[in-house]
Amino acid sequence: MSIADVIAFAVIKQATDIHVQEGCPVMLRIGMELIPCKNWFVTKEEIRYWLLAQGWSDGEDESLSARWDETIRLRVQLCQAYGGFYADIRILYPLSSLPADEDEPLLQRLACCPDGLILICGPTGCGKTTALWRMIQYLNDHKKYHIITLEDPIEIVLGEGHSLITQRELHCHFTSFSQAVCQALRQDPDVILIGEMRDQETMDAALTAAETGHLVFSTLHTRSAAQAITRFVGAYPGSRQEEIRYRLSQVLQAVLAQQKVCSRQKTRIVREVLLQTPAVSQLIRTGREHQLPSLMQMGAALGMRTMEQARQGGAG
Repeated sequence: MSIADVIAFAVIKQATDIHVQEGCPVMLRIGMELIPCKNWFVTKEEIRYWLLAQGWSDGEDESLSARWDETIRLRVQLCQAYGGFYADIRILYPLSSLPADEDEPLLQRLACCPDGLILICGPTGCGKTTALWRMIQYLNDHKKYHIITLEDPIEIVLGEGHSLITQRELHCHFTSFSQAVCQALRQDPDVILIGEMRDQETMDAALTAAETGHLVFSTLHTRSAAQAITRFVGAYPGSRQEEIRYRLSQVLQAVLAQQKVCSRQKTRIVREVLLQTPAVSQLIRTGREHQLPSLMQMGAALGMRTMEQARQGGAG
């Protein structure tokens, strides 16, 4: 069984990841489950030959991107493991091939915010990047904007639309997210997408961009909206946290905390939704984000909901 055969089969099955380890059966991530492909083995030489064809430098541990066809991209994470090669191949499907998002009206409404900061939160693999790109795609289809994306790595390449889209990749086009945001501010942007905010320098740059009239999208690895606020503020020393709370309370438009839920019928995304209101801003400013879930529970008429409400209501 060649790597190409494995990838072709995985695409048919809508798998998100292919795990290839020398001496072990190939395994596919389908939904939330890891499915072994019995009697499907890929040899060391087959792995090496395919990787070299994708531009891999022999002997290196590295990430690389490849293209399967005109619409599907692959992200490969390679390393040496006990017993030989190990590779994870993430399959990046085009937005057009993915199931419709049940929260599409919400995502479109948020995409039309004139400025501010929008955060998408959740664990790895829950679809944060896909949610961001649904909003960027909507803007590209309906607005005449300059959209700058700062990614690690570039996962989805958008085609032509009404907007000018400048996609940049960490280590290829810039050396740090904070530096790239500062550069972007000098390039007449309307929208800046920051793949992930990993340090206070990037968070500072994002706040500045939002404060100066730009719409900023980014992600955090937290499981709730309240945790996102705590994580953001906690990235700063105590002497700056009051200032950061105030700045964040002024520019934050929304926090969407999402999880992937799988059943036998389908896989769907459920989202906790926190939207900007005067009451939300006050809780953030005064360090009472632990009270945000109560506010979200009572804010259903505004479009807010807790994760528990999302699960019970079947909203995605």
